[in-house]
Amino acid sequence: MRTLLLFFLLIGALRAADVNTTLYESSDKPALYKALRQQIDAAQAAGTLMPAQADAERTELERLRRAAAQTPGEEEDPSTLLSQTSPTLEQAYKALAAAATASVRQESAERKLRDIQSKLTFLKQTIEQLTAEEKFRLRAYQLQFAYYKVQQQNLEAKRDRLGAYGTAVAQTLAQRLKAIRCTGKDLRSEMQTAETEIEKSQQRRLAAEIALEGAELEESARSERLAADLKKANADYSGQLQTKLASAAKLALCMLITKENDAFFALLDTMEADAGRLTGDARSRFRAQNAQLRSLAKAHFGVTALVVGDTLHETKALLKRAGDTLTAPLFIFNERPISILSLLKALAILVAGFFLGAFYKRWITRLARRWPDMSQMSMRLASNIGYYLIVFVAVIIAMGSLGIDMTSISLIAGALSIGVGFGLQTVVSNFIAGIILMFERTIRIGDTIEISDVLRGRVTDMRIRSTTVKTFDNIDIVVPNSSFIQNNVINWTLEDATRRIHIPFGVAYGTEVDTVKKAVLEELKESSLSYLRHDPEKQPEVWMVNMNSSSVDFELIVWVEWANRNRPSALRSDFLILIYNALNKHGIQIPFPQLDLYVKQLPKDGL
Repeated sequence: MRTLLLFFLLIGALRAADVNTTLYESSDKPALYKALRQQIDAAQAAGTLMPAQADAERTELERLRRAAAQTPGEEEDPSTLLSQTSPTLEQAYKALAAAATASVRQESAERKLRDIQSKLTFLKQTIEQLTAEEKFRLRAYQLQFAYYKVQQQNLEAKRDRLGAYGTAVAQTLAQRLKAIRCTGKDLRSEMQTAETEIEKSQQRRLAAEIALEGAELEESARSERLAADLKKANADYSGQLQTKLASAAKLALCMLITKENDAFFALLDTMEADAGRLTGDARSRFRAQNAQLRSLAKAHFGVTALVVGDTLHETKALLKRAGDTLTAPLFIFNERPISILSLLKALAILVAGFFLGAFYKRWITRLARRWPDMSQMSMRLASNIGYYLIVFVAVIIAMGSLGIDMTSISLIAGALSIGVGFGLQTVVSNFIAGIILMFERTIRIGDTIEISDVLRGRVTDMRIRSTTVKTFDNIDIVVPNSSFIQNNVINWTLEDATRRIHIPFGVAYGTEVDTVKKAVLEELKESSLSYLRHDPEKQPEVWMVNMNSSSVDFELIVWVEWANRNRPSALRSDFLILIYNALNKHGIQIPFPQLDLYVKQLPKDGL
């Protein structure tokens, strides 16, 4: 057997990068641990192991040996907790406390198991990542891993045993509870007495705390005695609370027997609140008792009654907890607590401001449709300014509801000005230009404008940052507002309802000027083209403007009406066609570039 054990140890040493499972899975652990102790002693005697390292390995080995030698504990037989023939209320409470204690111990075992698992994971990684220089620590790490593995096995067995025991006790209590005879009168009296003692203990606690704080501030020698008094007052307070909770648990068992649904759940709420006033293991134990009582209620009241009865009382508690959560301060700003409720209130004000602003814009739009004679630009200006004003007021009110002093906004404004200077200057420039355009009204919705040779069209929308221009080809172009401030803009429809246009044309040299004027003006008069005919100050004229190398240049000067100025290219085409037809009709030659070639002499050899 010794040879076999040494063989296993040798295999574990050769595979230093793996966990040695033999240390906690061997069927003969005492012999294995004895041989391992001898191996450590021999290594120290041979000088291959330092004394400090050898002592550490012996300590770990001894821990492992004690953990492996632990025997599983035995829980009390659940059937002995309650008499089979005439169970009493005290026995029922003892069984309830036993089930609750088993539940608390089971949860404690679960927490320890999670902690041990974390340590095992760390040790496994450490063993697998050991370098050649650290190989002398391998056996100590293996012993630590084996110790935690054995502890894990013991805790898992304990957890399963406690779970089975708690379930058995709860089942036994549920089966024999109906056989108990009890009245709640004495228990209510005990609870009232305990409540009175609790109030007295609370007063003694407060007095002891105040006295201790004063002594500590004065650095008095009475501090130690007062601290002992406070400790005793706290112990008395906790003891009275536990006495009350024990009486309340017995009363709850009685209510289960007599099926007092509403009173049971109301009492359970009180017990939950009282258990929250305890600390440490006492709090966990009594909360576990409440959980066991709730499980018993399911068996005695039925699922439906449990849900309905529990809901009526839980709903009030839930609403109270929700209210406390909403009003609890998340942080302090400007000496004012900011809670979830205050944040929601500010958000609601902002949303209401945006909705009110949108409603205002829709109202202005409907008003513009009802009064078509009003200027669209004025309506749009009123709509935009009102919208942004409403939103701004909503922001101010929301910030005020949070307790934000507007003087502190100067910090934000300073940071914003830096951002504007570095990266937002274009946006701000367009914003300011939009405001200027709205107030100056040099460009309005419906105006026909020209910014460049390629950008001509009608203004269809004006916003705070940009303006939309619909070209004569029905293309919408969004133009930044700063373009209207920085560049020359032609507004064909700013003031007057009419516009004079110039239609250039040319005739050949030798043509009578009066003939040209008469031909064009007569043809224009007889045409159906739309222009100002009856205004004596705006009658059409033909001007001679230039004498070029191959033509005499004229211009037809004509005034057009409001409806025609929005189609300049088409209108120019109509007048050019009229002039062309008039010149052809009267036999007036239209010059065009031509080249005459004169040959003075032909070569004789070529003939």
